Amino acid sequence: MQQLRKIIHLDMDAFYASVEQRDTPELKGKPVIVGGDPNHRGVVAACSYEARKFGIHSAMASSTAYKLCPDAIFIRPRFDVYKAVSSEIREIFHEYTNLVEPLSLDEAFLDVTENFKEMVSATLIAKEIKNQIYSRTGRLTASAGVSFNKFLAKVASDINKPDGITVVTPEMAASFIDRLPIRKFFGVGKVTEEKMIGFGIKTGADLKKYKKEKLIQIFGKSGNYFYNIAHGKDDRPVEPNRIRKSIGKETTLPEDIDDTDQML
Repeated sequence: MQQLRKIIHLDMDAFYASVEQRDTPELKGKPVIVGGDPNHRGVVAACSYEARKFGIHSAMASSTAYKLCPDAIFIRPRFDVYKAVSSEIREIFHEYTNLVEPLSLDEAFLDVTENFKEMVSATLIAKEIKNQIYSRTGRLTASAGVSFNKFLAKVASDINKPDGITVVTPEMAASFIDRLPIRKFFGVGKVTEEKMIGFGIKTGADLKKYKKEKLIQIFGKSGNYFYNIAHGKDDRPVEPNRIRKSIGKETTLPEDIDDTDQML
């Protein structure tokens, strides 16, 4: 029997905004928006949890964010600083494994099936890494998802944000997926979500009702992926040397552009 992998997805909490709050203590507890000028077609690159309470989110026009929260503090991005902190965090990852696949400056997959610390529990590794990040980066927090494949680990990391950890074991996988809203599925964007809803697919349980051939007919090659993840199958390896065509969270622009296709 093939050994189940131990995959961790680490995602920093409100990374850019948290770094700004760390470096300027007066900003702690306040709605902070990292992005472009609200008066000059700026775009929100990131925002603190205090700002999110007003409905603000990344990629939103800064002018819209300002209307939602006029008291928000707007800060221009300091990507050189974020990259430096990201490098510190990745150094921590590599103390446990070299199977690290960064998705952006603030998130990565780790395969800890075999690890330098010879620790058996991926959950304990995730907790230890979170503690290391907190103590070595000036109290920045991260959320973690732990499971036996990338899809489940990725989705799990978003369940208990901020500063949380969610574990999905093989025994839990089916019920976890069945309850999951389709918009939470990694790889399902807004357009695909709307298309799925048109076919009555609102949860993992709904998606699971469709045969593979039908999903391929509806969604093309992606249909095979949707079929597999609906059944908890994801054999994609953690790829340390993967060249990403785009890194969404790294490339959220501080200024708006006319053609949204340029942002894909």
